[in-house]
Amino acid sequence: MEVILDFDFKLNKAQVIQTIKSYGKILTDEEMESLYNKLLPIVYETIEPVGIFDIQKREENFNFKIIKDYNYIVYCIITIGDTCSKKINEFFSYGNMKEGMVMDAMLTSYLFEASSQLFNHIYNKSKELKLGLSCRISPGDGEIPLQYQKYILDRLDAENFLNLTVTDSYMLSSTHSMAYIYGADKSLPLSKKDHDCSRCPNRDLCNMKNS
Repeated sequence: MEVILDFDFKLNKAQVIQTIKSYGKILTDEEMESLYNKLLPIVYETIEPVGIFDIQKREENFNFKIIKDYNYIVYCIITIGDTCSKKINEFFSYGNMKEGMVMDAMLTSYLFEASSQLFNHIYNKSKELKLGLSCRISPGDGEIPLQYQKYILDRLDAENFLNLTVTDSYMLSSTHSMAYIYGADKSLPLSKKDHDCSRCPNRDLCNMKNS
């Protein structure tokens, strides 16, 4: 199992602003700009990015159509920790709704950025093993059921490593975290395409999608 702790701090400001605008006319452009600049150092100080992944032989009973032709599965988790989420809750509890909303959009954007950085490590490891990769497959996106988030966490012993569990409704206990897989096989090309937005059921509403 690979544990990645070294992540660059990169934030797509335009993406964050677009996300906030999608909520409606809640903030003026000047407010968004001011809050973004105010919250940037807080985001930097409170994020605790960790990525883990492991390439394992696919179990025979893990045989959904999207993965049944792959001999290996890459199990992945990316999280930016709970400290940043607690800060958002603090904003909301004191009635600072705008700060909480903007910081949430910033953290969501950074979570996707961190997952892209994690993919670079997965790509390099797969290349070393001479394995090709499918695009990212996320539980709940229509190809494998949401409850398989727990399966991924169990494969990576996430409760012990990250104190990360799933709720009764199969959501991750840490808000700004993701669990997902890739199919891997020697018969696949090694593509640098991480995520196929065209297959995602949320593509028309998502501000994180590739252009």
